[in-house]
Amino acid sequence: MAKISNVFSKEEVKKTIHPKRITKWIHYTKLVRNEKQYCDAKDKEEIEGLADIIEADGMVLQDLLVKKLDADEYKIIAGHKRHAACKLLVEERGKKEFEFLPCFEQNVSDVQAEFQIYSSNCHHEETPYEIMHKLERMQFLINNYPEEFSEIQGGRMVDRLAKKYNLSKSTVGEYLTISKNLGDTAMEEFQKGEIDKSAAVTLASMPEETQNMALEEGHKTDKELKAYKKKVLEPTSNEILTAYNELDIKEIDSPDRKETCKKLIENYGKSRMGLHTTAIDIDCTSKTIIINGKEITWNRFVKLIEEVIPPYQVAVQERKTKKNLFHKKKGTGSIL
Repeated sequence: MAKISNVFSKEEVKKTIHPKRITKWIHYTKLVRNEKQYCDAKDKEEIEGLADIIEADGMVLQDLLVKKLDADEYKIIAGHKRHAACKLLVEERGKKEFEFLPCFEQNVSDVQAEFQIYSSNCHHEETPYEIMHKLERMQFLINNYPEEFSEIQGGRMVDRLAKKYNLSKSTVGEYLTISKNLGDTAMEEFQKGEIDKSAAVTLASMPEETQNMALEEGHKTDKELKAYKKKVLEPTSNEILTAYNELDIKEIDSPDRKETCKKLIENYGKSRMGLHTTAIDIDCTSKTIIINGKEITWNRFVKLIEEVIPPYQVAVQERKTKKNLFHKKKGTGSIL
């Protein structure tokens, strides 16, 4: 049985670890908007709606999170919309009782303060562009200030962000790809909501010049962009079949196309093989194959092979070859 003195001792430790939050009442004019805030209200109606709720409640129910700037001002970390709503109540509706807002002052570094902006916005509905911006900035902060985020160090960046914000690794990876590879024009369209996340991912897989051409031609849905990419950037089915025959891939192909891909890289990619005939021009690298000037990855090449020569055809051909070899061997056997 535990001693009573030990129980009280443990309670005391808990109080030390989790000190009581003290609310400060700060005048709305002393609260400064954070320049890193990226998830503002979509329109005035949103702020007016929040102001109606606060007025009906008679108070702001949740403390704003702030960081002290000097003796007289505080920078908002979380609560920009609540601040805007109270400002509206005071200045446009004459409700002086909302001049002071409940705040919790947090003593954190500028890096942590910026990170907490992105953390707090996870609870609000964000546009795909805003999610991308958040992940891009969090990646920057974690990479450049690792000492501030010891709890999520180690492992790939995608894994760390996925763990921190309970997102799938594939989703985080797609947003970071958009951030890294989307050109200025396409990024502007993404920010305005003219293209959705799926379309942005497809655009990000193209060179910037091709992105701009696709948008100029009015291709904005993912389906349209994938069709455009295939038409402009990828070899045709005839070119794939010609490459298959000219490289004699039949000799190393197998129903297990992952194994085929490994053999292609080993046999052609690593040796940087080139083939230039009247039928086709082929250049190989360890990562890509270039067919008539159209460069694709080996994985993509194998996917396109599957479209013209499905794995089951390879399996059938293997069985025929084995059968022929068996009969040939049987027919040449000696009789004692």
